[in-house]
Amino acid sequence: MWEYIIALLSGAIVKIVDHMEDEGEPNPIITYPLAIIYGATIGYLIGSASFGLLFLAALIAQVFAKKIDRFSHTLGLLTAAIVAFFLSGPQIETVPLIAFILLAFLDEMELKGKFKIFTDYRLFLKIGALAYIVVGRLDYLAGIVIFDLGYEGIKTVIEKSEKKAGRNNGSF
Repeated sequence: MWEYIIALLSGAIVKIVDHMEDEGEPNPIITYPLAIIYGATIGYLIGSASFGLLFLAALIAQVFAKKIDRFSHTLGLLTAAIVAFFLSGPQIETVPLIAFILLAFLDEMELKGKFKIFTDYRLFLKIGALAYIVVGRLDYLAGIVIFDLGYEGIKTVIEKSEKKAGRNNGSF
């Protein structure tokens, strides 16, 4: 249960850092410690959670997709790697790791048209995790869905607060 709470927290903090970076000049006094915290939580999940392999794959896919493009994300990645290393990392299962890396990489692509929903909501990795239910691995799906609940929850809060702030300034 603890790992799922950490997954939720990780998703929320990742979105906060993403938002700060996307808004222009982030304050390193806030952004860098948050990146270290999310890196530590993701590293903990990789090294300790039963679904850690999925988070390792997602992190590797982020590197291949060149999504680690800001110092804060590099800091988060390095922190995750260090924490996972000290926790001995996940038990590596080659086939699921490769499958999850490919699916997470697909999630980072920008599809157009009727397939846009797959990358907008990063459904490839979730579908892959869903497939593992057949072999009794509900934890993969639960881990990534809960992470995304944290990420999307913060995204919704940010959008609502920005919309409200826009209305208060007389603009839409």
